[in-house]
Amino acid sequence: MAVLVGAASVMSALALAAPPRSAPSGKPSSTPPAKGAPAKPSAPPSARSPGAPPAKASSKPARRTAPAPKRPPPPPPPPPPLAILPSVARVKLTTHGKVVAVVEDVNLPRGEWKGEALRFHVAFGAPGPRAIDARLISVGDGELEPPDDDDGEAVAIERVSRRPRDAHALLGRETMAGIVVSLDAEALSRAFARGNMAALRIRALVDAAEDASGAASVVVRLGASRGTPLTLGRLVATAASSAAPLARVEAKLCGPDADAHLLAVRLLPRPPDASRAETIAPVLAVRHATDDLCVRLWSDPPTR
Repeated sequence: MAVLVGAASVMSALALAAPPRSAPSGKPSSTPPAKGAPAKPSAPPSARSPGAPPAKASSKPARRTAPAPKRPPPPPPPPPPLAILPSVARVKLTTHGKVVAVVEDVNLPRGEWKGEALRFHVAFGAPGPRAIDARLISVGDGELEPPDDDDGEAVAIERVSRRPRDAHALLGRETMAGIVVSLDAEALSRAFARGNMAALRIRALVDAAEDASGAASVVVRLGASRGTPLTLGRLVATAASSAAPLARVEAKLCGPDADAHLLAVRLLPRPPDASRAETIAPVLAVRHATDDLCVRLWSDPPTR
């Protein structure tokens, strides 16, 4: 009897410790698994209860995060103050009929140059020239301008719509289209080796405008550096061998504040009957930063 009573007591204890059984249903039980028992894998996302309506597919595509816009590179810093004071040593014009070759020699003294590369903005405005290039030429001691027949060294140029931030203003207005001339340190050192002065020669081929008097008119851009108008030296005019010789040339500064005096021009070859109008040397003319040089050229009528 003692054994049976003990067995009955053990069975009663087990019945009290066991959880009550719930009635069977279609829903899974939410009772958490016993401690130490492995968790049952959850149903895949596509599984659904029996009799449930199918899930509706989304009609909108998944949104993709747009990439962040790239920031533009910062503008180049402005150049340091120019350590040299340029000047226009000579402007030479050669007529080829309705086209005029304009050669502008800009002197660059060594000054306080410390071996850095230089970039200059040379403007011509609109309409632009047919062709344009730039060369760097040495100027010897005691010379005021580079030799006419010295081709010097070609330098790199690039066309621009206005003066870039990292280029020095040289010829024309900063808002005008033109070119940037890049002078590297090695080229400048070679040019300064001869006499501590170099010349930047700008050569352009431009279309001349004909006025009612029959003169061919061209505008040559002058400029300023460090707020000071560039000094203007000699003016020379001639005709190509294939064109009619020049009979007369008239040059003056043009601009809102320009001096009204006619400027002296050396005509090559000089006609024997050339009139001697009252002119002043270009270097003596009052210059403003807004001045340009306006030139009119008359050719002899063709001989029959």
